Amino acid sequence: MKIYDDKHIKNVVFVGAHNAGKTTLAETMLFEAGLLNRRGTVEAHNTVSDYHEVEHERGTSVFATPLHTEWRNYKINIIDTPGLDDFVGEIISSIRVADTIVTVLNGQYGVEIGTEIIWDYIDKYNKPTLFVVNQIDHPNCNFDDSFKSIKRLVGNRAVQIQ
Repeated sequence: MKIYDDKHIKNVVFVGAHNAGKTTLAETMLFEAGLLNRRGTVEAHNTVSDYHEVEHERGTSVFATPLHTEWRNYKINIIDTPGLDDFVGEIISSIRVADTIVTVLNGQYGVEIGTEIIWDYIDKYNKPTLFVVNQIDHPNCNFDDSFKSIKRLVGNRAVQIQ
């Protein structure tokens, strides 16, 4: 196993409301990086991060799950967190160790109440954050409304990039 210098290890935490697509995004990243020979789905109960029986029974993440990949001589630890408020302890403990937060939004809904709760902790611990508007291929997705909801949450610090 390769040993990384501390400055070459980055902890990226995926947070967001329930059903925003955090697990699917993490699974897709690992697949595209060539670490998986097939991309699992939450519906098929075969994702890398949702492997506990209780997660299969519920059809949702229950535990924060560490995953990793390598990029340009950096080890990138990706922590996929649950979206249900019941598991906020998993989310908070993950935020505390994060170098960067990726807040995943369902493009149909934008910022949801769960996102607002999580944002309070991101802001409290002063963590740099990237928002990803996910599920943009859904017919009910409205990117502009989603971005407006981000601006309402974080103010003028929000910058739109593509």
